[in-house]
Amino acid sequence: MRQPSNRLPTIQSQYIALSGGIDLTTPPIAKANSEAIAALNVQPHYGGGITRIEGYECLDGKTVPSQMDFYNLYVAESLSPNLIGQRFSFGNQSCQVINVDGNKLVVASSSKITGDAGNKFVINGESYTLTASVNQNVSVVSDIERYKAAAFQSGINWVNAVPGEGDIRGVVELEGKIIAFRDNGGKCGVFLSDAQQGWKEAGGTYVIQLQDVKKPKDLIAGVEVQYSGNKSRILSAVLAPDNLSGFIVLSGNVPVNTQLHINGAVAATVKSCDKVTLGKGKTWQFIYHNFYGTSKTQYAYGCNGEQIIEVRPDGLVIPIAVETPKPIYVCEHRNHLFAAFEGGQLGHSMVGAPNKWSVLLGAEQFGVGDEITALSSSVGGVLLIGCRSKTVGLYGSTSADWVMKEVSKVGISPNTLQSVYAPIAVTTNGITRIDQTEQFGDFLLSEMDCNRKIGFNPAREKILFSSVKPNVNQIRLYGKDRNFCIMLSLDGTTKTTTFTYPETVSGLWQTPKTVFMAFGDGKIYRQSDFCYSFAGKPINWLIKLAFNHCGSPTVVKNWRSAELQATTEGVAIISYRYDLDYNSIIHAANLNQPVQIAGGGGRWNDSLWNDFLWSAEDYSTPNFLLSGYSRNIALSISGNSIFTPQFEISGLILNYLPRRMYRV
Repeated sequence: MRQPSNRLPTIQSQYIALSGGIDLTTPPIAKANSEAIAALNVQPHYGGGITRIEGYECLDGKTVPSQMDFYNLYVAESLSPNLIGQRFSFGNQSCQVINVDGNKLVVASSSKITGDAGNKFVINGESYTLTASVNQNVSVVSDIERYKAAAFQSGINWVNAVPGEGDIRGVVELEGKIIAFRDNGGKCGVFLSDAQQGWKEAGGTYVIQLQDVKKPKDLIAGVEVQYSGNKSRILSAVLAPDNLSGFIVLSGNVPVNTQLHINGAVAATVKSCDKVTLGKGKTWQFIYHNFYGTSKTQYAYGCNGEQIIEVRPDGLVIPIAVETPKPIYVCEHRNHLFAAFEGGQLGHSMVGAPNKWSVLLGAEQFGVGDEITALSSSVGGVLLIGCRSKTVGLYGSTSADWVMKEVSKVGISPNTLQSVYAPIAVTTNGITRIDQTEQFGDFLLSEMDCNRKIGFNPAREKILFSSVKPNVNQIRLYGKDRNFCIMLSLDGTTKTTTFTYPETVSGLWQTPKTVFMAFGDGKIYRQSDFCYSFAGKPINWLIKLAFNHCGSPTVVKNWRSAELQATTEGVAIISYRYDLDYNSIIHAANLNQPVQIAGGGGRWNDSLWNDFLWSAEDYSTPNFLLSGYSRNIALSISGNSIFTPQFEISGLILNYLPRRMYRV
């Protein structure tokens, strides 16, 4: 007879490395334990794991909320709580009171403020005297988060909306300046961000029709013209093929029949002068390119369904005259400015001259036989033309040898074509990758695995906008109800999460540096890794891992504890909970429990005095207790804060005791 064993069961452990994505369709018994079954407001981390989605802030050029900070002002006078919210000047800096604590004022400012004991300042006509130097000392660690959040919120409140009414129509970023387009009266106004007043209206431009041209070779962009005692530089010039007429663009109004002089000689006579106005109620789409090849000619080019324009860094708008009406998309390809028009027409400018669209000057136009929904210049020199029911490629190196070939019968949804390693778009078949094969110019469309994992239905999701985050190989899709974050790996696999904003995005414009958004309140917002909230509203995030059988779905386990693997730039409070046996009702529900993670990256260099080695962050490994008997377990990790530094959760260790075989 076999003697019973006196040995105690040994605690077993399993490490789970988070993949960073969700899988909603694989059967639970076969689903990888590294996948999640819910991932809200988090994004896949490059290399594995997850991080919280970045926040966003509003801007006007004068105030940057993420640069706001708090300062302590100790005063001799008694303080009233009614001072909270008051704005005042300290030195030459604008401040706002965010807290009153005894004889201490906590104030927010966008610039560093300094002061010593004895310095005076005034709030609402009352004078106050400092009793100590201005500092940022706190006695309770949690106050740092509270004060920084309040300072950020102060910055949000200081930002002014773009003048005008209705939705933001377009956003351009050039040389650090933000150029905003918003309906203003009977036209679409153009406004430039300004460090002093927030928004100011950009200068106007005028289209000067010319006649009796006498010096056509001198009428080029950048040349100075004189008229009636005034001077102005030509912003753009287009002459007729016979060089006897044409038009130029100036920043000043010129009377009709005025003679224009260049270097003292008459160059042409003004036939008409019209101020450039932009139609209201139309949304702009922009691209960026340097057609002129100098260090100061990186401009933006846009269209709104009626007009095509060139936008300069100072907010000046240069109209581009094309004969075909209703331009809906623009794109740069082989140094031509391409434009798509309603009715399936496609045209391009003269090479290196985006403002010259005359056929006699080397421009060209042709049809694709379907409504165009997207344009993108791909690697290898092929222009991808997405249509409503097919995808077309424009092959060739110059306008002399253009050849158009059909790539696929799959259509592309508007505003969804983006590129990371390869072009990716939402098509009638779902999220699709357009790969270029080894043979030059051939393309192969392939369905991406994120369609299956998240059950993506293009008809149901109604994607409105898209953007790309190239440093982490992410494509973002923005819909009416939810948004998707898709990270593409070199092997073609994807990791996908979802995120939601407090309001639906009403406009999105990607610049070479950042992504700008609009939400219908007249303000311009930008995504930023340095923002820890949605413009002052908390980021409510959650990741729930798949149910884990820990080796066998037939063995009942006694769950003991879990150890989280995480890093953060400071201190973060997160919550955890767990569910057993596929959320079976025979198990008592577990409420969220708080746990703290902390981290940093400094290492004192033992070899070189007074030096730090900045390498990988410290891992925070908080333990939390588990309990209960079940065949599987699913852990949920979540958080909800208005100011918590960014963090990464890479995995966790499950500790359990195997007990017995499951009895039916």
